[in-house]
Order: sequence, then C-alpha cells, then structure tokens
Amino acid sequence: MKTKYLMIATGLTAWCAVQSLFADDTAAKGTTDFAYTVPFELGDTEFASGDSITIQEVRGTSDEIRAGGTYCVTGTYTLSSEDSASLNFFETTTNPVMTPVGPQQTMRVQKGAGSFRLIMRMADPGYLHVTFYAHHHGIGGVYFGQGQWVLHHKQFSYHAESSRPEAGNLPSSNDPNAVLYGYLGDPVAPPANLDAAYTKEGLIQGMQTAAQKTGVKLVKLEIDDSEFPYLVGVAFVTKKDTERFKAQLKKMPGYSDTGGVGGETTYAMNLVPGQAYPPGIGDRIDHRMILRELVLLDKLQGE
Repeated sequence: MKTKYLMIATGLTAWCAVQSLFADDTAAKGTTDFAYTVPFELGDTEFASGDSITIQEVRGTSDEIRAGGTYCVTGTYTLSSEDSASLNFFETTTNPVMTPVGPQQTMRVQKGAGSFRLIMRMADPGYLHVTFYAHHHGIGGVYFGQGQWVLHHKQFSYHAESSRPEAGNLPSSNDPNAVLYGYLGDPVAPPANLDAAYTKEGLIQGMQTAAQKTGVKLVKLEIDDSEFPYLVGVAFVTKKDTERFKAQLKKMPGYSDTGGVGGETTYAMNLVPGQAYPPGIGDRIDHRMILRELVLLDKLQGE
C-alpha cells in the first residue's frame, strides 16, 4: 500500500495512494495540544511471527477522523522478524497526488519492544494504519479508523511468497536503484473474487469480440497476467484499425480505457476499472502500471 511507493493514466474512477502531510505548527506541538481523545475501531491486522503493534490512544484536533485534522497515535510495538525496521503512520486515500511524509510520521526501531508516538495531518479522507517497513516493503501493520474509513479486508498479504522478493536480492540502501524499487513496491496478486471479465481468458474473449465487431484483424494479442490487473497488448495492420478497435472498447460494458502506451499499430493498456481494485492497493498498482505497459509494448514490438 505506502505507503507511497508513477503512474500515467487517464480516467481512473478510483485511485489509491498514500497521503501524508506534515503540519509544521500543530504536529510539532506536544500531545497536550491534541485536545480531543479520538475513538477508533481496529481494522485489518497482519504481522510476521513475533511482531506486533498495539495502538493505545489516538488524540487529535477533533474527535472525528477527517481530512484537515491532525492526529497523534501512541502505543507499543514488538519487532522480532527483522533486526530493524521503520514504523510509520500513514493513510491510504483515493487521491493520486503525492504529498511529503512528515518527520513525526515515522521512526526507526530496532529488534525488541518499545513504545511509539507518531503524528500526521490528514490531507484527504482515507484508511489509517501504523505499519512496519523493512527492505522497502511493508512487513506488517494494523489499520484503524472510524465508520466507513476502517479497512477490514485489505485483500493482500505482506508475506505472500509471490509478492515478496528475497531480501538478498534487494538493492542496498546506498544503491540508486533502491529509491526506484521502494517507489514501485511489490507485485499485486489477483483478488480471490476476480471478475471473470478480467481474467486472462475473459480478456482474450473480450478482445476477440471487439475485433469481430469492428472487422479488424488482430495481428497480435498478448495478456500480461504476471500480476493484477492483467494488461492487454494488441497489434493491428493499420493505424485506422487501432483507432476503430479502441473506439469499440469504450462501448463494451465492464471495461474502462484508462490509458496506455503505444504507436500507430501497437498498443498496451489496462482495461480493468479502478473500482474493481481491492481496497488499499491502488497505489502499488498505479506506481507499477506504466512500467508494466512499456514492457508489454516492447514485447509486442520486438516479436
């Protein structure tokens, strides 16, 4: 999730990105300036064996969790799975705009037990969470909030084997690639309840139907099913065929042309609408999307 880990896309109905904005005045003050005790509900929780985060109190500039408020969360942690990690207070929102992480939103912790006090100003409505990060990857955390803004089912695992690279294969912290790796985040596994239209077979059938309706020849059809959402790569004989095909896709229910990359006769794109994304993982999807599309396009053009 970022927590913010580039996405160039248009027309997405739902973006997911982690917003965090440090309020220099309010957040720099002590807890005595947070006049309100904020009631909260715990949401989805996942940790590696031996790790834990316990939220003891949330105080804020309002007793409601809402955009524009500043909140201070205190509690305790136990870290056993790593020698050290960062402990961060973030939120996942529907706003794609990147905002800076404040110095009081994050702290470095060592293996063992301790306490924490983290402060964040909410830029937008979102799902709050306190999470451990190590090797540029979330390794466990707890979501919390109020009402509809409590994430109960994040539909991904920090510890899924398919989405976690081996630590020994990660770039070191002084390697320039480490910044890019941290931004891209990890692959996203398809949700268990994936709509049939967005499976590899469903996308192939959909593209073949669009080609039949427009009377164009699909010279190539590639589906990148390495992670969610699956991407579509197509190649045509002429530029006019490409334009007719793309126009037909806009008429097909369930698909959303959110943009892509390509030339006159080849095109790589995502057709899965943002509302079909599992909650809380849109940031990882969006950061990886443009690179995945470019790789697929290169494959189409190279064959």
